[in-house]
Amino acid sequence: MKNLISIDVGGTDIKYAVFGSDAEILFHDSIKTPIGAANSRIPEQIAAIILRMQGLFSDIGGVGISTAGVVDPLTGEIVFAGGTIPEYKGTNLKKRIEEQFGLNTIVANDVNAAACGEKWKGAARSSDHFFCMTLGTGIGGALFCEGKLVVGSHFRAGEIGHSLYDKNTQTTYEQRASMSALMNKATAKLSGFTGNGHELFARAREGNEAYNSVIDAWAEEIARGLAEIIFHIDPSMIVIGGGVSEQKAFLLDKIKAHMNSYLPLNFSMTELKVAELGNKAALYGAVYPYYKDEMEWKINEK
Repeated sequence: MKNLISIDVGGTDIKYAVFGSDAEILFHDSIKTPIGAANSRIPEQIAAIILRMQGLFSDIGGVGISTAGVVDPLTGEIVFAGGTIPEYKGTNLKKRIEEQFGLNTIVANDVNAAACGEKWKGAARSSDHFFCMTLGTGIGGALFCEGKLVVGSHFRAGEIGHSLYDKNTQTTYEQRASMSALMNKATAKLSGFTGNGHELFARAREGNEAYNSVIDAWAEEIARGLAEIIFHIDPSMIVIGGGVSEQKAFLLDKIKAHMNSYLPLNFSMTELKVAELGNKAALYGAVYPYYKDEMEWKINEK
């Protein structure tokens, strides 16, 4: 197999990597996501990345792109984009890259890609029926059922961030339980807090009661959403991704402390885990289909 370029487009950064024939990362870097005119500037930035990688690696066989927004995986078009990347709806990354470079290009929603990465190389390797939820600026979700990614009839399956609307506060789940929501709560309630997530969790780990209180209230909001996933899907596992997954057991213990208040006694058999691939999960997942097909071909040849 030839080398593959993997690109992960987020609201803040564009991460990219080159994967070798054995799915090892040969190169990894990131740049800031352009602000404004996303329908032209993001494709231009992706093209610049590909040109740079072609200069460093002569044997490029394809491109995998993970991106924020609702993606039609057949056409490669962004069919819906929220406020994270304005002017992004209607952008067709697959068409642009294939016409310019002649390279086969796969485009996937970023959380779907992260779930594929965790299934392939991460926390969900042992599960064929799991839900992956990423906590970041917003909240994203993706579902694997019987070993296959479920995208839904309109490519919106797993979009739990828009659910659990509370008419009293007029907020959605992600407006209460995302990392953005946690930072906003911490800034409002903690005197002298600088808005740094690492500082927030570090002070909580040290036993600061005020900091722990803010995180506990946020963890309860997360638990409420996870309970709904368990009721509706009954996955064997829920994998929690995003940068906050670095908190590992500390994060899971906070969430588990509130789960029973939203579930009947002894109801759930779902395992909670944090993502193992961190911020590289979507990079792995973006090129996963290439290696999956290759692996299946090798198996069939035996």
